Amino acid sequence: MKIALIHNQLSRSGGMESYLFALINGFAAAGDEVHVHTYEVDRNTARSLPCVVHRMRLDFLPRRLKKYAFLQRCNSRFDRTAYDLSLSLTRTACPDIAVIGGVHPSSVVLRGGNNVYRRLHDRLETAFERKMLAETPHVLAHSKAVAAEIEQYYTLDTGKIKVIYPPVDTTVFQPVSRQVLDAARRQYRLTPGKMTFLFPSRDHRRKGLPELLAAFAGLDPSRYELLVAGEGLRNFSNLPAGVRYIGNVEHLAAVYGIVDYSILPSRYEPFGLVIIESLQCGTPVLVTRGAGASELLTDEEGVVLDDNRPETIRQAILDLTPRQVRPDFVQRHGLGIAKHIERIKALGAS
Repeated sequence: MKIALIHNQLSRSGGMESYLFALINGFAAAGDEVHVHTYEVDRNTARSLPCVVHRMRLDFLPRRLKKYAFLQRCNSRFDRTAYDLSLSLTRTACPDIAVIGGVHPSSVVLRGGNNVYRRLHDRLETAFERKMLAETPHVLAHSKAVAAEIEQYYTLDTGKIKVIYPPVDTTVFQPVSRQVLDAARRQYRLTPGKMTFLFPSRDHRRKGLPELLAAFAGLDPSRYELLVAGEGLRNFSNLPAGVRYIGNVEHLAAVYGIVDYSILPSRYEPFGLVIIESLQCGTPVLVTRGAGASELLTDEEGVVLDDNRPETIRQAILDLTPRQVRPDFVQRHGLGIAKHIERIKALGAS
């Protein structure tokens, strides 16, 4: 099959970009010809992926306008009949399948703030999203929570919404050897006897880092420690004792393996791929109920918080007991890339 994938950027950034890479590799592994339509391209990343890149040249526009120009041009110029199947991971109304990893009005409510630029941005994003949901034949929601948000904020035929959880690359995220774990413990200077948490994030405020730091400020640093990975901490100062930034970790499997829990007390989390990555590596999680991935958890696999207030997080940590995650979380839930590609193709053919 000839496949088209539409997204704003082809670079290593956040969760939707990781999902884009999974789709590229998954379709290519299935023998499909993959074409990516975008306007921002990291050349090194592009060279490493089995796809044809179609870059829309928007260099003449101010940075803030490029995305909206890209969406508008895709809506007016993209021809989905040129492909056997097309998917958009951004707010365009031109593909066969719109992939929804979260709806904009929900993020507005939880974000707060009301300056002039934000109001204009929110109106534009919502307008593009409304058009996409109305005109795209199929809507793929990344969780039941996302499907419910679509129905809450937009009027459309709910029969066209299909919940398909995003996949995890099991060639990357698997339990690693004891030797690798021992090396990681030395590298990150873990202290025996402490309960250690990992907070992996590229959007610290939305993922709940301010609340998490406030929770750790009231914990005994001789008993609890927190490793923060991903986005830098330039906007955070006076970290509580027991909190350390470990940088942008390219291969997280070993770090998942050496901590007691991964923790993601998000304000807004349509899915939360790092939750599933952690579980696949054998490490339980502590997450908020709003995280879409919490829909898959059992009591043995994690703790689900009703909110992300610091006192809620702190008490949950104090109440924690060791948990043993059963092997092969991804396989048990059908979250492998090959199965995900099968489901997408079935949706496009329906």
